[in-house]
Amino acid sequence: MPFSVPQLRASGARKLLALGLVAASTLLLSACSRIQKDRTEDGRTIVTLWTSWAGTERAGIDAVVEDFNASQKEIFVRALNITDPQTKIMLATAGGNPPDIAIMNNQFIAAYAENNALTPLDGLCEAAGIRADQYVPTFWETATYRGRIWALPLTCSVTTLHYNKQIFRELGLEGPPETMEELERINDLVTEKREDGSLERIGHLPLEPGWWRPEWSNWFGLGSYDGESQMLFQAEGWRKAAEWLASYHQRFGKDELIKLRSGFGRFSSPQNPFFDGKVAMILQGIWMNRFIETFADEDFEYGCAPFPASAEADIPYFAIADADLAVIPKGADHLEEAFAFIKFLSSRPELEKLALAHGKMTSLKEVSPEFYDKHDHPYLQVFLDVANSGYAKARPQLPHYQNYFTDTNETVNSLLYGLVSPDEGLTQIQDRQQKALDKKQLRWSRVNESYQALWQEEIDETK
Repeated sequence: MPFSVPQLRASGARKLLALGLVAASTLLLSACSRIQKDRTEDGRTIVTLWTSWAGTERAGIDAVVEDFNASQKEIFVRALNITDPQTKIMLATAGGNPPDIAIMNNQFIAAYAENNALTPLDGLCEAAGIRADQYVPTFWETATYRGRIWALPLTCSVTTLHYNKQIFRELGLEGPPETMEELERINDLVTEKREDGSLERIGHLPLEPGWWRPEWSNWFGLGSYDGESQMLFQAEGWRKAAEWLASYHQRFGKDELIKLRSGFGRFSSPQNPFFDGKVAMILQGIWMNRFIETFADEDFEYGCAPFPASAEADIPYFAIADADLAVIPKGADHLEEAFAFIKFLSSRPELEKLALAHGKMTSLKEVSPEFYDKHDHPYLQVFLDVANSGYAKARPQLPHYQNYFTDTNETVNSLLYGLVSPDEGLTQIQDRQQKALDKKQLRWSRVNESYQALWQEEIDETK
């Protein structure tokens, strides 16, 4: 006998009721489970920390976590390793199950903030007495965006010129170059070709290691973004940088450069082109010393100096500042407890312990005499001076940073290999990147007022 409409409705209602009871039970069990997982057996609140650090870097954060857990009996921090943290933190936050704390790179702060995926820390910092003037300015700036504090900077680095001292001595070079033009004269002097015309070694190659390709225009006086609404790929800085990049295929040949790079070994190996003498000068960060100690020959000698700007620029040199940041994702279960650990981590003794384990600098203006004594980098002072010089800047805070990074990388490659002319390459990327920025700016104009009001409310609640 077929169901009548009333019977179907009654049956549907019973099914909905049953489903509702199952859902309620599931939520209750989930809540109970979450409460149990939320506490240690002795009742301490568990705070989860996500990081992609491994090796000595992981050992460093583990040591600080151990110190914190031993220092009090209310909170227990549990550190977990993840890969691809930028993606996974965003997905976890969107899914309503973020970690309490995450360690992330500074270039992603803008995207996270504009997606309302982070907790503003202004109120918590004010209540804790944490101020901008306690930090190296360029590192503090990496943690702020749209007038808000989104993170606290931890271990940091700036880039410098690393050069092979043995090669310099063999050629009678007394020291590192002081202008970009002098660097290129040394480049020509150092470069060696085989009988068949192929390159045996090169003085400098902007693609090695290539991690900061989008920022080369800074060494010619101007970056890629004005910080407000305009991309600057057709401004003077990028025009000069593009001509400089194009000079490589003009001087050394596209095919020869490609062949040279094809013979480079892995970065983390004795066959790293800087270690085995295939490239005499590179742009690198403070962490490079650890790789040199691990993989280079014992008699390998290198020096560090500020990477010089063009003589036509109004700066003597430029450096890119990078920072590892501690953030609290939006929706974290234990806001106050999470910040209690971040505050502990940001104290001078613990931050110095972490920086020593990482072979980096701290973000703080003042460090102890013991930090200098214990640090294993032979050119630590060079990096400290560059960081405090005013010539070190972070990568641009763009809400579409990953798109910018990929697009600019490809354009730099095309310019260097002569696949496009400077005019053509810069016109094309200016058009693409301005459109990408305009799209993000339009979206921001629609949510700006509501987001700022929401963030201020959250800040006021945590003061």
